[in-house]
Order: sequence, then structure tokens, then C-alpha cells
Amino acid sequence: MSERIKRNKNWRSRNDEAHARRMEIGDLARAAAAPGWSRLAVRHAQVGSHAVTTVTRDGHEITVEGAAEPFQGMEEPFRCLRELSYQVGAGTWFTCELEFSPGGRGYTGRVDSSAPPFADVPPMAALAELTVFPREEPPGWLLAALPTAAPLGLPTAYGDRYDRWRGHSGDRRPQTPPPITGELAYRPATTMTARAFGHDQEHSRCLIYLAEQADDPGAEHLLVTSYQEGYWVARQDMRGTNEGVRSITLDDTTLRLELTLEAADLLETETVFEVRLDLPPETLGELRTVLPGMLRSVAQAPELIGF
Repeated sequence: MSERIKRNKNWRSRNDEAHARRMEIGDLARAAAAPGWSRLAVRHAQVGSHAVTTVTRDGHEITVEGAAEPFQGMEEPFRCLRELSYQVGAGTWFTCELEFSPGGRGYTGRVDSSAPPFADVPPMAALAELTVFPREEPPGWLLAALPTAAPLGLPTAYGDRYDRWRGHSGDRRPQTPPPITGELAYRPATTMTARAFGHDQEHSRCLIYLAEQADDPGAEHLLVTSYQEGYWVARQDMRGTNEGVRSITLDDTTLRLELTLEAADLLETETVFEVRLDLPPETLGELRTVLPGMLRSVAQAPELIGF
């Protein structure tokens, strides 16, 4: 398990954890591939406990024997992904393909829950699959691989911890698990435009916010708060980080945040995130004054440039 996964386990849903696992796979693939690639793809095929993972760098396969140690660590996140994606009666996916591009944190891909993942399916793997991930209508190739009649599926509890948490918090909305068939995509944010600015101070707590539209809770926004020696930077749904903001630059009408990989993933942005400031000159002046003031007493404060 990566250090990032160990630190950031406050997932609120199956989809949150599934996204984190895909990001972990991307980091492992990058570590396994030699620098200078333009296209990096990972394909994981699995039935029961029988799994084959293939990493290709610019169309050339990285073999298991020659791969770095992180390549071996993909088994655990893919196992978690299959469990998180399980749907009662429908099973989980057999094939997951992910593709990564250099210079960014995004990914694209697809999952498939019906096509055979490899030519020959071991009989005991087929038996284990339908025992651990029971489904009402198994594909013909899976039934044909069984050494006996179809087994009785074991009771499943994949994702129950999220369902219990939601019930305890009073959130009764139905939760959609990660897909088992179809496309996958994650495109981190790189910019937003701020047309509204506000700030507040109460005792030792300070807050500023930048939003695309005033008085619209659903509008894109950036929030920065400080309290005593700590700070918090957040975007949508209050997802955010209290560390990893390397610098904040005010460049004319652009506010630029430079982030560590961990902070960028928590904010769902690239490592450089820009806010285009569509604000009156006097409001820009307020921002120039207030932001440095609120971060002055913060431990490990971001470097402030251009203020």
C-alpha cells in the first residue's frame, strides 16, 4: 500500500476509494516505467484469484521479470477495485484498462464485465469467481470453464462500511458503485475564474473565498482558511488539504497555486492550479492584503510571491 493511500483513507464513498486506487495504480506504473514515455497503459485481467497485469510503455510491454518493485504492488489496488465495483446480481468487472499521459494526473480507461479476459480460464478460478462474486446471469465462457455445477455464492459485504457510515450520518441517498462496464475518466482541474471574493475573521480564525458566481452554493469556488498555526485549502464539497501547498503567486489578475502531488490529488487538480481573477481593482487590493495577513502565523506556510 502506498504512503499516500495510508495517509488519505478518509474516503466517503466507494467511488472515492476507487478513484484513489486508480491514482495509486498510475503512480506504480509511472515508477515502473523508464522516464521519457509519451503513453503509459495498464491492463488488469482477473477471474477468481487468477490475474494477469500488463503495463505497456509507448506500445511496448514492460515484463514482470524486468519491472521495478512498484509494478508488483498493483495486485492489491486492483483487488480492492474489483470488490468496490461489485454489484449484487451483476458481479464485478473482469478487465480494467487504464491509460496515463505524461505531465498530468488524469487518466482514461474502461472496464468490462462480460468479455473473456484471457483465452483460457482455469476451472478453479471460474469456481472461485462465482463463489466470491456471485451473479445471476454468468457469461457462457465462465460457465463453460467451471469444473462442476455453478456454486452457491457467498454472502457479500463489499462496500458495507460506506453504507453504514452514510446511514449513521443520516444520508439515505442511494449510492452508485463504480462501474463494471464502460468508460472511465478523470480530468483534474487546471483553472477556474473568480468573479466573487469575500473574507471573514472571527477571533483567530480567518477565511477567504473566491467563487465563479456570488450567492451560488453550487458554483466553482476556492476556500482558504487559517486557524492558529494551521491552514486549510479546499474546493468543491470542502475536499481539501492542510499541507502540500508549496507556493501561492499573485501575478496581475492570476492567482497561482503550486501543489505537491498529494495535495493536488486531494483537491482534484493538477499540481499547478490557476484562478483567473475577474475582480475590480479594489477587490484585488483586498486579496493582496488579506491573504498574506492570514497566513503570516501559519506553520509551514506556502511561499507567497507577488503580494
